[in-house]
Amino acid sequence: MKKFTMNKKFIITLLLSSGLSTAYAQTPDIKEGLWEISSQASIVEMPMQMPALTQEQCFTKQSMSPENILQQNNCQINNMDIQPDRANWSMTCQQEGMTMQGSGNIKYQKTSFSGVFDLTMSGGSEGAMHMHTELKGRYIGKCP
Repeated sequence: MKKFTMNKKFIITLLLSSGLSTAYAQTPDIKEGLWEISSQASIVEMPMQMPALTQEQCFTKQSMSPENILQQNNCQINNMDIQPDRANWSMTCQQEGMTMQGSGNIKYQKTSFSGVFDLTMSGGSEGAMHMHTELKGRYIGKCP
């Protein structure tokens, strides 16, 4: 379960970084600063409900550059459409001998966002796993 938790944190960071990037033509109209991010993931192959994850993260345009995160995690964005009020994407990652393919979308307001991400992980000892994650975020103040 520890390995999966690491992957879940990686996925959340990746999702948020791809949506908050300044590297693309459009930038979401979202406030830089400290955010509370909540996610609820479900895995089709697991009969029990996974616990929700809530964390705080400081977002700046520089820290959320997807080039840095994607390089570190062997990921490639296959398709990205960022608008001031939404982002849609698909991606492929290689991590710890596993291949992860997914797509998602996030809708933004200045101080909040919500979205979904669907991911298929293959190459692990458990076989293919399909994860559906719902995300919510809200701005809570300036970064410490």
